[in-house]
Amino acid sequence: MPPSVFIRLTALACLAGVSHAVPTLAAAHQDVPPAQALLERAEKRARDGRYRDAVHYYKQLAGKYPATEQGRIGARRSKPSAYLGWAPIGENGPSQNRVDVVFMGDGYQIDELDQLDDLAADAVPLFERQRTFREYFSYLNFQRLALVSADNGVDGFGREYDTALGGRTLGTFAGHVGVDGSLVRAMLEQKGEHDGLAIVFVKLGVLGTGGDGLACIGGRSPRTTVHEWGHAFAGLGDEYATETHERGGVGTSVNVSATDDPERVPWKHWLDAKVPGIGIYEGASGQVRGAWKPTSGGCVMEDGEFFCPPCREALVLRIYSLVDPIESCSPLPHPLDHAVHLKLADEFAPLEFEVRVMKPARHELEVRWWVLSEHETPPGPRGTTERYRNRYEDRRQRGRLPLIAPAPLRESLHERTGVNRFVLAKKDLAPGRYRVVCRVRDTTRLRGERFPWVLKDEHELLVSERAWWVVVSD
Repeated sequence: MPPSVFIRLTALACLAGVSHAVPTLAAAHQDVPPAQALLERAEKRARDGRYRDAVHYYKQLAGKYPATEQGRIGARRSKPSAYLGWAPIGENGPSQNRVDVVFMGDGYQIDELDQLDDLAADAVPLFERQRTFREYFSYLNFQRLALVSADNGVDGFGREYDTALGGRTLGTFAGHVGVDGSLVRAMLEQKGEHDGLAIVFVKLGVLGTGGDGLACIGGRSPRTTVHEWGHAFAGLGDEYATETHERGGVGTSVNVSATDDPERVPWKHWLDAKVPGIGIYEGASGQVRGAWKPTSGGCVMEDGEFFCPPCREALVLRIYSLVDPIESCSPLPHPLDHAVHLKLADEFAPLEFEVRVMKPARHELEVRWWVLSEHETPPGPRGTTERYRNRYEDRRQRGRLPLIAPAPLRESLHERTGVNRFVLAKKDLAPGRYRVVCRVRDTTRLRGERFPWVLKDEHELLVSERAWWVVVSD
């Protein structure tokens, strides 16, 4: 807007009695430190996929403001192989209570980054089509990191290339591809908030590898992507018997065992439940003999399209290690050992509590409410200090919730909106101090299926709680 037009509009606003609009406009145009403004401009270009422009601004930043933190960021991001920025490509909720899956690439030069963007965008529907992830798709966020590499190659066979993540050919029979995990973590740190989870597409790599939160994909195979994500995200083992590399023995996991003893296989609880198709089948972990798996075939961790029940159980529990079944609540909950409380003093002013829960695709979470007198209130979660926040760094650290002896006052088992309300009136209670407790549980039982998806929840990850102190006056 030309300055003269702005002045005329301001004068008219003052004459109209709305002169308060002027400081609002001024506040919106407050000066931003020039180094910070230039950094934000560069990051926006990277977010919009205008990577050459982003590099141009990063170089300007490094040249003009070398002594500032922004200048140092610009110098780092204008290197031949560097992090340029990130962008969301499929957000389903706040990162604090979602599994953030980050796509990035290695060996992509500046004019090839649009190919990586397309590859990352095409990978998101892979999760939505896969049955296990489709049920919990709303629990996942997807983001892409723009990593530029100086060279277009993979280290190995006496050759070395300058790439963002140090992609290299591993010493396997088929020449699987890998990257430097420490570089991946460094890139995630530049992004900011993350769950330590990444899927890396190596442009000239072969096959894939996965583990410890990192799936490395050579080529563009959808099956490879989901298979390696099973390794990386939930620590699943290989259920195929084809030898691919020297493994140094059978690595035990939820779906692979070094013994055929029914009492010692990791999926014993599935055998005890007599789930059809679950047994002890030899041939896994890349060897024909001496390794066993729970199904005869068809699992993604072999060469199939679906995760077998023990693998599916591990994936669901891993999701819930990062995602709290309770999305939000109102009012804010009260820690057990705090003196804060809500007052219920007016017969005509009841208290209303609201809890919003996560929403899987084809089933609802169960919600139960209790009102406990102070002496009935159980202690906090065992094994850790009680904390109220959207998410633990890993909910397995929380400890199990104590048993509540009385029956719940209210149950909501099939609320499709995900919004659950509970109203407490003074007439319902004698004077005293009470603990209002809401517990939410995912049964993982889908309609039409005989068995739930999770049979064994050692850390009680499928359950979450919010609670409040209420004082009823005389």
